[in-house]
Amino acid sequence: MKRYSINNNGQVIDFEIVHRPAVTRRIHLEIDPQGGLQVVAPRRMSRRAINSALQDRAQRVASFLVDARARRQDLPELCYVEGEQHLFMGQAYTLHICHRSGKRALVELSGGQIDMVLPDTGKDAVRSSLAAWYRQRAYSEFAERLITTCQGAPWTGGKVPNMRLRLMKKTWGSCSSKGRITLNPHLIKAPQHCIDYVVAHEVCHLRELNHGKAFYALQEQLYPDWRETKAQLRSSGHIYLHG
Repeated sequence: MKRYSINNNGQVIDFEIVHRPAVTRRIHLEIDPQGGLQVVAPRRMSRRAINSALQDRAQRVASFLVDARARRQDLPELCYVEGEQHLFMGQAYTLHICHRSGKRALVELSGGQIDMVLPDTGKDAVRSSLAAWYRQRAYSEFAERLITTCQGAPWTGGKVPNMRLRLMKKTWGSCSSKGRITLNPHLIKAPQHCIDYVVAHEVCHLRELNHGKAFYALQEQLYPDWRETKAQLRSSGHIYLHG
């Protein structure tokens, strides 16, 4: 992907431009897995306009990069071993791993622990089993929240859309033009209100496939605290995506 650059008092800041269907009004800053700057921009916005907007805010862009990279470095590498803590719906749980030959993997919550009974307790096996458990719990929880949210959204007519899960590096959810909602299973690590916000956001897209005034009016109606929760996901989302 082609890279561009701006200058902040002699500091050259490289970036790449990414387009996503949901971004239609303004640009957003993100970092990629290597710590590089990604600018998510509307397709209708020219490269010159993007570059100009960033250059006008060069100091702010530089500060964003410093803060975002620092947050990423603060995260310890996950080892998937006995006693390590992992998040589930905003709470930290300790892994308790038990080896049992010839038995299929069993993962469940028990008190403050995630109990894992596995035929293979190697890192890859534990990680795979934990990911499968997260996915199963995510589908169950998200489906329930989707039903409840649609009941409070008159434009759905009480109809619950199709839902699927897909691992995404930076996105919590999306809604297709055909009305199918896709949610990131990593979201199950976030608190309940964050899940509710993302589900409400995508349900609003069933009516408004953009981020215009009409969309935000629906979101205000369906989830009035969306600003605070969105800010929390922006500041802490890298923690939930970790692993």
